[in-house]
Amino acid sequence: MSQTRSTVSSLPPVTQIIIVDRVQGIIAAQPGRLILTPAEYIAGKYAQNHTLDKRQRTINLCNGYGYLSTGYYCSLLADARGQRCTPAVTDVIHAQWKRLHSARFAELTKILNEPEARAALNGADHLDVWFGRAETLVLDPFTRKAFDLFRLPAMRIGFTQSPSGPIVSSVRVMPLQEIADRHAETAFNVALDEFSGSAWSENMRAKPERYWLAILHDPDAEDAPSNAEALENFIRVGRDKGVYVELITRASADSLLEFDALFIRETTAVNDHTYRLAEKAEREGLIVIDDPASIRRCCNKVYLHEAFLAHDIPTPPSEFLYKRERQLPQLGLDDFPLVLKVPDGSFSRGVYKVNSQAEFEDRCAQMFKTTEIVLKQTFMPSDYDWRIVLLGGTPLLACRYHMARGHWQILNHAIVTPQNAVENADDGSFGPVDCVPLDDVPPAILDAAQRAAGLIGDGLYGVDLKEVGGKPFVIEVNDNPNLDAGYEDVLIGDGLYAAIIDYFKARIDAE
Repeated sequence: MSQTRSTVSSLPPVTQIIIVDRVQGIIAAQPGRLILTPAEYIAGKYAQNHTLDKRQRTINLCNGYGYLSTGYYCSLLADARGQRCTPAVTDVIHAQWKRLHSARFAELTKILNEPEARAALNGADHLDVWFGRAETLVLDPFTRKAFDLFRLPAMRIGFTQSPSGPIVSSVRVMPLQEIADRHAETAFNVALDEFSGSAWSENMRAKPERYWLAILHDPDAEDAPSNAEALENFIRVGRDKGVYVELITRASADSLLEFDALFIRETTAVNDHTYRLAEKAEREGLIVIDDPASIRRCCNKVYLHEAFLAHDIPTPPSEFLYKRERQLPQLGLDDFPLVLKVPDGSFSRGVYKVNSQAEFEDRCAQMFKTTEIVLKQTFMPSDYDWRIVLLGGTPLLACRYHMARGHWQILNHAIVTPQNAVENADDGSFGPVDCVPLDDVPPAILDAAQRAAGLIGDGLYGVDLKEVGGKPFVIEVNDNPNLDAGYEDVLIGDGLYAAIIDYFKARIDAE
């Protein structure tokens, strides 16, 4: 028994299990890479002689994935064993559903007929794609999308020619022997190493832990929740902590399968790509901030209002106005000013102050053109709003967001433009931001913030509160709070980025 223990402990942890129909020299050997036949994998005896890394990835390179075939069973057993497998058993099943292919083929054909792609294809009747990569880099948008749709590690995509250009007509598994026959082993192994992280690990051997984090951002956004310097700080701090951080955009999000986690640094909404990508990442087993549930909950003020009421979270007096009731309440002079909000507004948009019954009715008429429900709240004037940022239920930082000069909100949309859309703009479009040590934040503010964030989840949240008469009033919980270099990181510096990187690492390890 002691001999067995000694043998097991001397081997590096297995980070990749690669299943091939025949053990042959096509797959390059690497530390931590275990190459097995389907019979060996199905038997599961490898686990007696090897230690599996917690984030171990299984890659199923069987020659076929037909129902109840060995390829099917390998992906099925990976799912049963809690292993992250490519292709997953659901992808194997979907690959047999031919009725799905026509829509996917049409989507790929559209990309293929971009001028650069057509020129690169140069009349070929097929293209070999390995882990979303081909030997021609200009075809990356096509190959990444193909891998995203079919999830086949090695596939041959066939084309037919038409007067309007090439049309995707078929996709099939490409056996390893065919890769050997066309002497493409080197290119295939490069694609495998890039996909599995081996290429990056080769260059970073000094660090014992390897994690891959994708940060979704929009470099052209006017109201991005993190500025360019903050994003670079995440990359730099991540590197110091053994985490590979890559900035991706909506256009490059087809590479999600290669990462362990996704951090969304775009303004989120349920009805756009941020929510769809969050759902997709969660389905793939990635750790996600913002997760879909947090987006759904935080992006709708109707949900927040009801949740706050149900759990006795202090919030400004509020009520719903319904479009179908048609009759608006007649308010007295003491009721004004008041605030009207659309349920899914963000970044201070869709929030209006009205000062009279006439303004109230006019504004409601405009808002009811796009929403069935309007939230009416008592106006609580203050010089600043508290923003408490929490991570995993623990306060991370605190800021006071002061009102824009001469305005009742922290952002004056009447004068903000793409040219001045930065915090603390000199023209008064933004109010000043000052960070406050957590020890100096009133305990009641911290307590209310923690209780409110706890209703949403255990991710990253920014809770906005007003302090009136020494009492806290929660305004809302934001699922993607601003984390800008030079603002939110003023007091804790790199501690801000390190805390978030560490959070992702801990969540990944716990899976």
